[in-house]
Amino acid sequence: MGAVDIGLLIAVVGCFVGLAGWLSGRDKKLTNDGEWKGTVNTKLDDIKSSVTGTNAQLDKMDGAISTHEQRLTAVESSAAQAHHRIDRLDKIVDDKN
Repeated sequence: MGAVDIGLLIAVVGCFVGLAGWLSGRDKKLTNDGEWKGTVNTKLDDIKSSVTGTNAQLDKMDGAISTHEQRLTAVESSAAQAHHRIDRLDKIVDDKN
């Protein structure tokens, strides 16, 4: 009966050692998963702030393009008027000759 008791004791100790190893591995995995999630969240926050900054820059560029559009239209109109005046002057000069 002494051999059976020792065998049973060894089996129980083995179960506890195995359980302790499994729990330790699980804790390490949970820690690594937490670190990974933290890294991913930080990177996502960086991407989000970059996108927000890019959107603000695009809004500024849209405003500048709109202003340039208006100014270009005014310059084209002024150039067309100048061409009409030049054409009239050319006609007057041609009529005098």
